[in-house]
Amino acid sequence: MIFAVCDDEKIFRDEIIEALNRYFGKLEVTCKEYESGASLLAAYEQGEDFQALFLDIEMPGIDGMATANELRTKGFAAPILFLTSHTEMAMEGYEVAAFRFLGKPANPEKMERALADLRQELCEKQKLIIRSDGEDIILIPDDICYVEAQNNSVMIKTAKKEYVIRKKIADIENELSAISENFFRIHRGYIVNLACVKKHVGNDIMMESGETLPLSRSAVNGFKQSLFKYVRNSAR
Repeated sequence: MIFAVCDDEKIFRDEIIEALNRYFGKLEVTCKEYESGASLLAAYEQGEDFQALFLDIEMPGIDGMATANELRTKGFAAPILFLTSHTEMAMEGYEVAAFRFLGKPANPEKMERALADLRQELCEKQKLIIRSDGEDIILIPDDICYVEAQNNSVMIKTAKKEYVIRKKIADIENELSAISENFFRIHRGYIVNLACVKKHVGNDIMMESGETLPLSRSAVNGFKQSLFKYVRNSAR
């Protein structure tokens, strides 16, 4: 994922970038810094694009609201998270479809909630494209219940259908983790969608579909942590 951080004060750019790297992981994100609205607009006009923008409102020259309005006019549709110490600016943010307003300095808990919402927003726009029976099939991650390894293929189980494709389960795991944080590899032969898990008993995972899948001993702790995080984020 590529994020842009635009703030005239480096200390606040560093704060946002540190929070992004901590939440998403340094290997998952690339952060591009801009110290003014003018430099951000120039980069966008030259072809730079971002999946989300963290934008300071109060900057010398063209301010954040004017910058956002110009970006929207030019077709920029990604989420914009405004950085400001003045919450009364929120009303103006509706005009440019602001995703969130974050205080300066950012409150750690509010920042984590905003990033969880942002990730969910970005993941909802992502899709998995597979080739099955000579056709390209587009799958929405939320529709996938689990993935099962079958010799040199994998079976992708949705609520309505099963798709068998020639691919390694490790490759599917990487593709799914890139577009959603709701998947967990419970066993060398299985990846589950945490949203489809009904309960966990010992080394068994019961799915909403009624199926029971094996949970390896080495994956128990990681599975519990991931499931807890999923439930916590879903309750927000």
